[in-house]
Parts: sequence; structure tokens; C-alpha cells
Amino acid sequence: MIHTAVILAAGMGNRIAAVGAIPKPLLPLSGIAGDDTFLDFHIDQLVRAGVQRIVLVGNERTCHTPLRAARDLPSSVHLHWVKNPTLDLSTSGSAHSLQFAWHSPLHILDGRHPVLFMDADIVYGPRTLTTLVEADANRSITLVAPRVAEDSEEVVVFADPAAPAGRSRAVRHGKGLHTTALVEGFVAVGEATGMVLLSPADHALARSATDWAIAFSTAKARSEHEDVTQLLMSRGRIDVVTLPDDEPFMEVDTPTDYQRLTTSMWPALARHTATSSKVQP
Repeated sequence: MIHTAVILAAGMGNRIAAVGAIPKPLLPLSGIAGDDTFLDFHIDQLVRAGVQRIVLVGNERTCHTPLRAARDLPSSVHLHWVKNPTLDLSTSGSAHSLQFAWHSPLHILDGRHPVLFMDADIVYGPRTLTTLVEADANRSITLVAPRVAEDSEEVVVFADPAAPAGRSRAVRHGKGLHTTALVEGFVAVGEATGMVLLSPADHALARSATDWAIAFSTAKARSEHEDVTQLLMSRGRIDVVTLPDDEPFMEVDTPTDYQRLTTSMWPALARHTATSSKVQP
């Protein structure tokens, strides 16, 4: 079971700014003002997956925004906001937001419970979180979508083919790696979904990796959560779990992506799940 989920909702969203002045995590998935947002969707899905605590990391504009899903939470689920107080978000990346979460009074990385962290700008089918819940809780996991194109502009995960039987051990991930010597001898296994599940055994390592990335890496506060995950991969601590081939998944980066979401993916996903009330568009 996933005990705590951290949703990173403090980014700038520059590429999608043409859609309007609304921060990306608060955009309606249907494109209709007042309908459920990305954050409403994530909260609903996490509650149905049995997550007991949800932490939203927001910025000056998104933090403590009233959400429909927050009003409808069952009493057994606790929702918290953590604020990334950086006023100039061009100087702050998603790893910076993780650091604020890890060092908050919530004691998220307690060494006892699995912790999921995830991007806010993704939409996925009903089996996505189930796939993580059913994975080996003794290993940290990066969840990938089973599509790999050499010209992909997304983060692609590469694994070691010599990993122990039954495991796919992530060794490197990033953009534009296919044709480089950095991944010679490794296998491209899929595009990163922006969902990483931290095993309790790796909590101290994850905290240390985050703090190091912010204090000493070249990017410093501009470091992204992929920089943190890469450090865990370098220690052999991240396994790959792949979504089913037919499981819907989409990352929304640009106005074109958002149009495809509102006109195609979201209506299809809503129709697919309406009878079981898994999604309420």
C-alpha cells in the first residue's frame, strides 16, 4: 500500500502559459471552467488507491487553493499543503519542492511507509496506481509508459539487461540519450511517467540525494526530481515497473497537449470509467 503521496504543483508551466493565466495544476481537465482540475483528479485517484496522506506542494499562487476533491475527502485521508515560497520560480525546480516537502514538519520520509512522489501535470487510467500498489514494496520504483521513440522529447528510462532475474533495474534516464555512449549496453524500457515510489529502506538516501542536489549540483535549486532519482539509480536502488500496453497515460506540457487532453483523452477516460465512478469529470 502507498501510505503517502506527494504531488509537485509548484512549477512555472511556461510552455502551457498560452492557455491562460490559470496555473497548470488548476486547469480543468475538460477545458470547462469550474470542472475538476488536475489536482482534483489526482486526489480522487489516490484516495481510491488507498493512500492515507496526500501532500500538495504549491507555490504562492497554487498553495491552499480550495479544491472540490479536498472537500469530499473521507475522514480517513489527510491532506496537507507544503509551500515552496520561492517568488521567482525560474530559480526553483521540482527537486527544490521535494526538499521543502522532506523537511516539512510532516516527517514524510519516516523510514516506515512507502512514499510516492509525482508530477501534477499528468493524467492516467484507473490501473496506473494499482500497478504501483501491487509492486514490490521492498524496492523503490520508477513507473514507465511502454513506449520508446528515439526522437522522443520526454524522459526515457534505460535499464541494465544484466539485472537479477525478474527485475528491470533502472540505471539512467533523461532526454536525448538514445544515440549517446552514455547508454551503450543498456536497454530503453519506456518513458518516465513522473511517478516514483520510494521504499522505506531508501528514505534516508532520497533525503540525502535531494539535499545534495540543491546544495552542490550545478543546477542547485533549479534541480529537477529526475536529478534526485538519477542519484538513487547510481546506487542500484531503483527498479522499473511498466504500465500495461493499453493503459492511458498523458503528460500535458503545451497548449497542443492540453487541447488533446480536453477534446480526446479526458472524454474517453471519463466514458471508460463513468460506470464504475472512478473518475468524475
